[in-house]
Amino acid sequence: MLVRTLIACLLLTAGTARAGDFATLETLGFSPEGNVFAFEQHGIQDGSGFPYSEIFFVDLDRDDFVAGSPIRIRLDDESADLADARQAAASQAAKLLEEHGPFKPGLVVAANLPTHLNTTPDLIRFLPRAVEPTPDTPIVLKLETFPLETQEHCTAFGHEISGFRLIQELDGENRVLFEDETIPDSRRCPYDYTLAQVQVHGTMPGEWRAVVLIGVRSVGFEGPDMRYIALPVPLPDES
Repeated sequence: MLVRTLIACLLLTAGTARAGDFATLETLGFSPEGNVFAFEQHGIQDGSGFPYSEIFFVDLDRDDFVAGSPIRIRLDDESADLADARQAAASQAAKLLEEHGPFKPGLVVAANLPTHLNTTPDLIRFLPRAVEPTPDTPIVLKLETFPLETQEHCTAFGHEISGFRLIQELDGENRVLFEDETIPDSRRCPYDYTLAQVQVHGTMPGEWRAVVLIGVRSVGFEGPDMRYIALPVPLPDES
């Protein structure tokens, strides 16, 4: 029943192919304890025309993938349907969904959509919950990019290949939450990054959890591609 329900939800949101292959982001949400976050990205691969779906389960305590994740499906057939790729990924994800679920969406507290033109993609300032008047301290996340060596073939595309640093500003202090030392092959020649979305699980200090989704813009065959990665964000234990 769980698999059929998930597949039905995924098929209802199936999108169409787009030039430049900006993956469609679908967040499945948090596990009941908030320690695992799951999301899917899907689309039609730039250049090949192959449909793909990738589902990620992130252990927020370890800042690493849950065993058995990520699940990556690509149907190497231009006539294949995106819905088929998503169904195959959902079927493979069923065990992890059962083991760590039921997953529930978090509260989206900040977002930079790819189509939103009047935002600052490397800076987000947010509150962890919707309460007014707020008892909470605003939290600032900042992205810094810097050149980083990568696969030799990436240097032929005319972009400076970059890693990123994620910084949290809280109560006037800056803390580096993540900094690249190397670039994983899965990022495929990245040259820019975006703070795409922040989601929070729970509503009470000491119990809530947060994750930031970072858009990775990389060199594609017909234009820039966009994929997503998720990182945990610590929240204050007290208001």
